[in-house]
Amino acid sequence: MTASPSVFDLSLPDLPLEAGARVMSHVARGWWWGPEKDLPWLRARGHVLPEETVRKNALRVVRRTKKELRQLTVSPRSERPASPDPTVPTVLLVHALTGDMRAGGEGGWWEPVIGPGRALDPERVRLLCFNNLGSCYGSSGPADEGFPQRVEDRRFGAPKPLLKGDLRQNEHPLPATVTPWDQARAILQALDALGLERISLVVGGSLGGMIVLCLAVLAPERFERICPIAAAEEASPWVVGWNHVARQALLLDPEFPVAPVRGLELARQLAMLTYRAEPGLQSRHGRNQPRPGQTQGSGWSSRALYPIQSYLEYQGAKLRARFDARTYLALLGAMDHHDLARAPEGDTRETWGVPRIRASALCVGIDNDQLFYPEHMERLTSRLQALGRHAEYAELSSPHGHDGFLIEWEPLEGLLRRALALPSSRHPRSAGTSTPGDSPSTPETAEAVCPASLPSKTYALSTRPAPC
Repeated sequence: MTASPSVFDLSLPDLPLEAGARVMSHVARGWWWGPEKDLPWLRARGHVLPEETVRKNALRVVRRTKKELRQLTVSPRSERPASPDPTVPTVLLVHALTGDMRAGGEGGWWEPVIGPGRALDPERVRLLCFNNLGSCYGSSGPADEGFPQRVEDRRFGAPKPLLKGDLRQNEHPLPATVTPWDQARAILQALDALGLERISLVVGGSLGGMIVLCLAVLAPERFERICPIAAAEEASPWVVGWNHVARQALLLDPEFPVAPVRGLELARQLAMLTYRAEPGLQSRHGRNQPRPGQTQGSGWSSRALYPIQSYLEYQGAKLRARFDARTYLALLGAMDHHDLARAPEGDTRETWGVPRIRASALCVGIDNDQLFYPEHMERLTSRLQALGRHAEYAELSSPHGHDGFLIEWEPLEGLLRRALALPSSRHPRSAGTSTPGDSPSTPETAEAVCPASLPSKTYALSTRPAPC
């Protein structure tokens, strides 16, 4: 029997960040949907929020004082917390830049593909999603009092004084640097707090896809299957360049950092153009397209906005009403700093990055993606296959570009079913082979992958080493 989705908070250990700052009173907010027999375990491990509270505060910025955070982190726990049912496979979802943990249910960002009888069926699997570290929807982030500042990036020494004409940023009003390695470590902490050792499938798109890859590198023995969508092994100059311009639009707002309303709107408008593609914009917002509520175009006027201009203004205002500006800066930075080849603890003198991945992979590109070109996912697939991993490439066709994974529900449904049917990495096979019926609905005997080349220190900053 399936229960209703639940949102919960977890108190986690302090988290040292890659750049040297430290998140104190660390909290992760998660979303769960699965069999009803999971509920005693979930309630013993975390603080489940009332449904009405979740509904009223959906997509509202969470701002907590230090006192509120301390109260969350000192909440009493069961002395012998319940363990999750090992016969229920766990599917972990990772949201994109400005998403939240509510992946499914009413208002969920993947609502059409999550639910009984759908690709991600809570009657067959345990579904989990966490609000990413550095966001503003319940997990620790810049909207919280006491979140570290950029000047606390101690790994690289104190910031130097800015001279006149220096184009570097004044670090004092900026949040500490957060990277996808940090966000992945926070998720590993959350999984530890829930007592979940192995994940059948982890899937996410865009920044979520970056974090998926970081998880598979940091803890290769914990993830059986991965499905990164519209992502890459590293943020390209193209991605970093667009984020730089968006960041400047926000920083140059005279009201920054208190209330950079217009700056946040403009940053979002710029981002929306990278998330979409010309064919989709033409079909929905072409100059002769009728406006909402009209049956035909209104004709030309020198004083009227073109449909695309109205659309961008709407999207900018929509984000401004539901998001925090400093959080937006932190998450743009996280995307910029994505690089699987960079070991998060510096030079480990060991193989790092893609070669550490052990999970079977379905790498998904989007044919009209103007931000992460599909060639990135094709190359990653080829690299994994050359390493002897089971890796498949699939291309999602969408005239809407990068955001196709949030629009094209029918093909996405098929891709998720395909990812669930990948062979488990617990039973190594030659690259490119698959066994029918080997899906996470059938529990298997675990065969841990703990080669000597995977030292525990690779994610020891955030969590204890996984047992071998």
